[in-house]
Amino acid sequence: MWAVANIVERFSDRYDFFVVAGNRNERGKTEKVSGVVERAWNVVGSAQAYYLDPAELNGEIIRQRFDEVRPDLVFLNSVFSTSTIRYLQARKKGEFGAVHSVIAPCGELLPGALAIKPWKKRLFLAYARTMALYHGLIWRASFESESESIRKVFGLEPRIRIAADLTPRTILPKFRPADKPVKHPGNVKLIFLSRIDRKKNLHFLLERLQGLSDGSVELEIIGPVDDRRYWTECRSIIEKLPPNISVSMLGAMDNASALERLTKAHFFVLPTLSENFGYVCIEALSAGCPLIISDRTEWNWVEGAGAGWAIPLEDRSAWLDRISEVVAQAQDDFARMSSAARSLAVEWLKEPKLEAATAELFDFAIGSGRSAK
Repeated sequence: MWAVANIVERFSDRYDFFVVAGNRNERGKTEKVSGVVERAWNVVGSAQAYYLDPAELNGEIIRQRFDEVRPDLVFLNSVFSTSTIRYLQARKKGEFGAVHSVIAPCGELLPGALAIKPWKKRLFLAYARTMALYHGLIWRASFESESESIRKVFGLEPRIRIAADLTPRTILPKFRPADKPVKHPGNVKLIFLSRIDRKKNLHFLLERLQGLSDGSVELEIIGPVDDRRYWTECRSIIEKLPPNISVSMLGAMDNASALERLTKAHFFVLPTLSENFGYVCIEALSAGCPLIISDRTEWNWVEGAGAGWAIPLEDRSAWLDRISEVVAQAQDDFARMSSAARSLAVEWLKEPKLEAATAELFDFAIGSGRSAK
């Protein structure tokens, strides 16, 4: 939802936003969003938000909300979510007229993401293509590589516009280099901040740490457990790690607390199987954390900026070499990399072309929506 929240923040002076959302704080959890009235419109920041139990979401509910708002544009923030599918099924029946829809796959169609539970996704996509469920949508790709993935799945028909995920205009505006911990040779503090599921590939990092014999590593793991079976696999590896590796599982955190933990770490690590934008990467860079990530994100150029490394997952020895390198790193070298990371983030966040691309997407969609079916 961060991508949606940032769109609202940046464009609330131009558009009125109405958001229909589930009433859970995290996917798969029972804890509800607090301080809101369910099945009613709530003022949340610069938007109106309608919360309900995901099980209640059906075509009739969607049609009712649509009739209340009469939107000029519908923005769908997933390909496979139940809310997207229910909306598209109702749209297929002609219930929403010619109002156009923009769909953002959020990395769901990238090869690494499709490789997880592949048969289930293949069967659904085959059904969707047969039913022309996604016909006539405008697709928002975050990067060119995602545009290629959309075309690979849906052919040449999709109308695609490239607009990177929007971030806040600033992240940690009061950050100071002095906030970072001193880097002593022989010790390093790593942080993994993401959901605990197979796609994020935490076990790969833990397996690499098994081979580290020199120096000591503190690893903080922050994020909700989306896949409990997978987390059990990770815990079994943690229990076998050598004594020079300490691991702390801190669980899910609110954004402000997670950013604070990033400022107290040396390096951010994410050996993800697939990532669209990698929002957490810009947060880590903003906190002065150089990146140690897989080459399956759009941040592969961080090494050229002196702000970390993007390492192929196939090169397992390179992962161990980089971790050994940062363990041995002294304060002066770390300070240079941390400064480069922060500078990269600051420059990225103020880049005007990012917001302009989303503005052009909305202008195009609203302008073409009334004539498209």
